[in-house]
Parts: sequence; structure tokens; C-alpha cells
Amino acid sequence: MPKKITSTPEYNLKTIILIPLFLVLFFGMCSGKTRQEVEQWFNETAGLSAEELQYRKYFKLADCCYGKYEFENSIKNCEEALKYKNDSYMMKAAICLNLYEIGEDLNVKIDSERENKLKTYKKLISIAEEGIKINPNKGECYFMRGLGYARLSTTEGVISSLFNAKKIELDWLEAVKHDSDYITPSGEDLQASGYLALGVYYRTCPSFFLISLLFGISGDLDKSVEYCDKAYQMDPTRIEIVKEYGISLITRGLDRNKPEDIERGKAFLNKVETLPLRMKTDSIDKEHSKMLLKDITLCPGYSRDQQQEISEQAFKSK
Repeated sequence: MPKKITSTPEYNLKTIILIPLFLVLFFGMCSGKTRQEVEQWFNETAGLSAEELQYRKYFKLADCCYGKYEFENSIKNCEEALKYKNDSYMMKAAICLNLYEIGEDLNVKIDSERENKLKTYKKLISIAEEGIKINPNKGECYFMRGLGYARLSTTEGVISSLFNAKKIELDWLEAVKHDSDYITPSGEDLQASGYLALGVYYRTCPSFFLISLLFGISGDLDKSVEYCDKAYQMDPTRIEIVKEYGISLITRGLDRNKPEDIERGKAFLNKVETLPLRMKTDSIDKEHSKMLLKDITLCPGYSRDQQQEISEQAFKSK
């Protein structure tokens, strides 16, 4: 059983020796670090206990592996970090993020991969619940649990989506009610992701009376635009956020015959092309934005999953 880490720093010879060793390790494993970044890390860790240093070392290594799409290795480093700080909700959230990426890489059309995909999302949900128990006042693991249910439902089909939709909504509402501390190496703020997820949810959720009565869910285009805007205020250069905000505005404009919403939405879709690539899905989102600008009637009901093959064909033809 690992010792529980206290907030009291321990100034000892072991700590002094470990710091330069960790610096060497980071130069080897994360060669993209600048001298200034390493010096900042040195200043931040000076005086910390040996156990806290070990925790931070493996946290950094997990981030490095995630940034290189080495998701299994990232999980291994997260698990090592938990040996030194077993009450870290952020490590639980980081494991969930890696499991999500692993699940996304599995092909639902291949039976064996589909089965592994379902197992991966179920494990994600379980780990997220552990993180919520550790700290129910932080948003990361609520967001990840909702994401797990969302991807599990998408993989299982429409009926599962309807039965899980309320759980997903409640988890994401809980996520944005609390602060989130974790930011991925690509700069993804999980609180902004929670707002974005709600924006997409309220745009794509059915609003038929009977479905609302049976499952307690309902789409709402005003809420969709509102939550997309909150995500945009937090991160106005994230391609996924800008794209989805534009889609929600256009969808509301088409639904209510509001040309001003449509024009604003088009402006956001045009902005996507000007933004730098940061995340794994950014290239495909750029292609989708071009496709949607050519035919805005595709915006209502749009999801990246439904358009993936069309967009990949368009990308490969260039």
C-alpha cells in the first residue's frame, strides 16, 4: 500500500538527488521541452517530497505519451503515478481520456474490434466513477463518464442512445457545474469540452413529445448555441469548438428562418480554415467545415461519425 502523500514538503538528500535525475529523464523522454520549461519545472518541484516528485514524474510521462498518441504507455504511466498518489482524480481522468482514444481507434464494423470497443468504454465509465468518488467536486470525471456513456450508446445503437441520453445529459451538466483542472497536452480544457458536449447534445437530441415523455430528454437549439458559446469563450481557437458553434447557429437559423444566425454560423465555419491544427481530429473537422459550407442543409443532425467516410474520401482525393 503506497504511503498517503501529505502537503508537507520534505527537504532531504533523496529529494535533492532525484530532481536532477528527473530532469535528465524528461530531456530523454520529452525532447520537445525548452530550457525555460525545464527550469520552470525545477522551480515548481523544489522542496517537494520524493513521493510527490515520483507522482509528478509519471504524470509528465503520461502526458508526453498521450501527446505522441501512445495511449497504452500513457495509461501505464498513469498507473505508476497512482502508486504514489492513489487519491488523484486527475490521474483517473487521464486514464479515461486514453481509454476514450483507444476506443475511438477501434473499428465498429469489425466484430472483434466492436467487442473490444464496448469493453473499453465500459472500463472508461468504471474508472470515471472511481474518480468521482475520490473528488465529487471536480468536473473532469463527470465529463469522462458522460463521454463514456455517449460513445457506448453510439456503438450499441439507437435504443441504447435513448436509454442513456438522460445519464449523459446529467453527467455533463454536473461537469460544467464544477471546476476542472486537467488540460491535455494538446491544450484541451475538459471544462470547455463539457460545454461543447452539451452544445452538441442539445442540437442532436430528439425533441419529439413522445420521446421526451418516455425518456425525459429533449433537444433545445437555444441551449445548444448557449453552451457552444460558453465553450468558445474558453477556447476560441479550438477547431472542434468553432466548427460546432457554427453548425448550431446555422441549424437554429434554418429551423427558425433567421438569416442572421445562418450568416454568423457561416462565419465560424469559415474561421475554421484559418486555425492551427492542435488535436487529432482537426484535419477531418476542417474538411467537414468546407463540406457544410457547400451545403448548409447538412448541418441539422450533423455528427462527425456520420460524415467520417465522406470526409475521408474528400481528403484523400486531394
